[in-house]
Amino acid sequence: MRIPNELEDKIANEINNIKLTELRDAARILSDRYMNAKRTGQSLLNKNLEVLAYSIIRMPATFGAINKALEETLDIYNPPIKTVLDIGSGTGAGEWAVLSNIDVEEITCIEREKEMENMAKKLLQGHNNINWKNQDIVHNNITDKADLVITSYMINELQEASKEKVIKDILETFNKLAIFIEPGTPEGFNNIRRVQRLALESNLNIIAPCTCQAECNLPADDWCHSIVRVERSKVHKFVKDADVPYEDEKFSYIAISREKIDNSGARILRHPNISSGFIKVKLCNNGNIEEKTITKKEKDLFKRVKKLKCGDLI
Repeated sequence: MRIPNELEDKIANEINNIKLTELRDAARILSDRYMNAKRTGQSLLNKNLEVLAYSIIRMPATFGAINKALEETLDIYNPPIKTVLDIGSGTGAGEWAVLSNIDVEEITCIEREKEMENMAKKLLQGHNNINWKNQDIVHNNITDKADLVITSYMINELQEASKEKVIKDILETFNKLAIFIEPGTPEGFNNIRRVQRLALESNLNIIAPCTCQAECNLPADDWCHSIVRVERSKVHKFVKDADVPYEDEKFSYIAISREKIDNSGARILRHPNISSGFIKVKLCNNGNIEEKTITKKEKDLFKRVKKLKCGDLI
């Protein structure tokens, strides 16, 4: 998956007069800061150059994750969506994913960090149906509502004491569909579990990736995630000190609706173990965790599963 050409061109325009070595140094500082960060809720981006470096090294993966979560959800449940609310919108990856998938009338972006908002405005210049709100949702209630609400990689940055309040607030903001996306790590998935529990307690409906209306049956030390492969540009490779022309972004997500939907099926929890005559695969089948062996005798299923990866739906 690649970011949209228009976004790639606008990022390239932003770095025209900046030395790539400076961006690479900023990216290293930023990466170290995120790796060693404690969840204090404080800003991790201190300079405009760091925000630009963030746009280069993180926007492609963030766009890929949101785009895939959105595509999978809309394949299952695709109501008319005219308004969108992106909470913790950052540099605007969610807006590019929405614009790639849905013809919407209005998008509202809520972002605490002014530097991130300013970069998003530059990258989305020309898209006139976007509104911007500089707001800290931990200390201020969210008053906006929309048909579709998205929040990505945001709950993970909050202090533990703030998470439940913020999740409950977000669950009040959507008219039809809400999608939460978090890192595909045990910590990120624990945030998704919490969203799931609070949604079920509010009598909301789980659309994806879960295929049942119950809390997750995975053990506490296990987690569910999806993967999207994202293409790296030459600038991305240089700034990130990377040799490989792509990266695999692991993410966990949950999609929630107010309408009941038939979304039965089985999700692949780990990469299928493919042998010459059979495939072993770990599944969440309507909430039941099971190991399944698929043989070549099951021709159609064998061919399909052979092409799938963790997070995909059978």
